[in-house]
Amino acid sequence: PVVAAPKLSQLSMFGEELATETVHVEKKVFDTKNVSYKQVETAQGRHELIQKLKEQKQFSFQVLTNEAPNFDFVATGFTCSFSAGESFFVTLKEEPQNILNEFADVLTDERVGKVGHNIKSSILALKKYSIDVKGNLFDTMLAHYLIEPEASHDFSILCGQYLNYELSSEDSESFEPACERVDMALQIKSEIEKELQEKGQWRLLHEVEMP
Repeated sequence: PVVAAPKLSQLSMFGEELATETVHVEKKVFDTKNVSYKQVETAQGRHELIQKLKEQKQFSFQVLTNEAPNFDFVATGFTCSFSAGESFFVTLKEEPQNILNEFADVLTDERVGKVGHNIKSSILALKKYSIDVKGNLFDTMLAHYLIEPEASHDFSILCGQYLNYELSSEDSESFEPACERVDMALQIKSEIEKELQEKGQWRLLHEVEMP
């Protein structure tokens, strides 16, 4: 999509009105040619992914659930990303506990940082499966609140603001929108991190605000 800025006018030194040029800004959108989003459905695939995660300094993740109320939800998917343009969707099928247990070691590894947007919801989802996430946590939603308390912290807005990217609709039944979210979260983290350091709010985020 192309976003056209409003056409502005200004007065010349002779009092004549001069029209300025309209600026067109084209946002990036999801394109399978530019990313590597993979669905992991086998035990071997999960093993290989876990080994890669253990080698990282950080990764972004999200736990997807069926959103049933009163803590009666069931985890349906686990997504993660440790490199821009690359992410993985792990299908939990009918055995979420057993499959999530495979990821427990890396999720509880304090040496590996964890990134997410509203990461608390995924942390709480994992608690239902007796997994306590550890390591340095970075929540893009909370970090953006420190930078712009009065602004919207909606994830799609952050994608546009920091990455000039238009997020896909979550209504799709494909696994790709879920992969896209963790991919973008990791990329936004890098941008917000710079801004926090420039504003001197990095220490506040980690010593006071993070869950």
